[in-house]
Amino acid sequence: MGNTLLHFHFGKTDEEKDIAGINYLTNFLKQFNFQVEFDDVKKHFFDEWQKVIPLRKINHTEYAVEDYLNGFLVKYGVELDLDMCIRALDIFYTEYRNNVWVEENIQYTLENIIQKGYRIGVISNSSLFDEIMINCFKKAGLAKYIETFTFSYYLKICKPKRKLFEIALNRMKANPEEAIMVGDNLQSDIEPAQKLGLTGIWLNKNFISNDTDIKPDNEIFKLKELIDLL
Repeated sequence: MGNTLLHFHFGKTDEEKDIAGINYLTNFLKQFNFQVEFDDVKKHFFDEWQKVIPLRKINHTEYAVEDYLNGFLVKYGVELDLDMCIRALDIFYTEYRNNVWVEENIQYTLENIIQKGYRIGVISNSSLFDEIMINCFKKAGLAKYIETFTFSYYLKICKPKRKLFEIALNRMKANPEEAIMVGDNLQSDIEPAQKLGLTGIWLNKNFISNDTDIKPDNEIFKLKELIDLL
């Protein structure tokens, strides 16, 4: 599955969540230098980091957020190791994690999929550390259903690159012809999966028309429909 299990743009607006996150991050960083201020964190870390976010869809790679954070902290005489960077950005992501939305009865859906003999893996693009994304799955109570996670951050490879799907299959110890990709994006999820030999099931949760040449093997509108489809 793609990261169709969790919906992050829900509840508070992204701007509200970002502002809260910058505030949490500022308070966290003050333990290393009390002079760190919100406006400085926003302008010289967050805003600079956000400039490269749109490039992810063009270059299909991830940019090291720890470089932006430590680059900002140089003037404060602070350098965080990787574990501390993960902790800092996990704190920043608090409101996204707290406002995540999942489909109604999703645990029942996943339990039924597993009972049918399927194993579940997640493959997803992420601009933040894998650990932060896995914490979101834990918060939603879904991590226990996932056998493997394949995120783009550490690999620096984004969907729709073929390599990310190959890595996910290798981690699942599965062959393409026996695997199913369930995703909500035709170009990033379904097309590359089908080219590799997987069955592609399009989760059309927004009920949009397919005006592309991409032909998913099946189309569903809610994940619970998988129970009868598989």
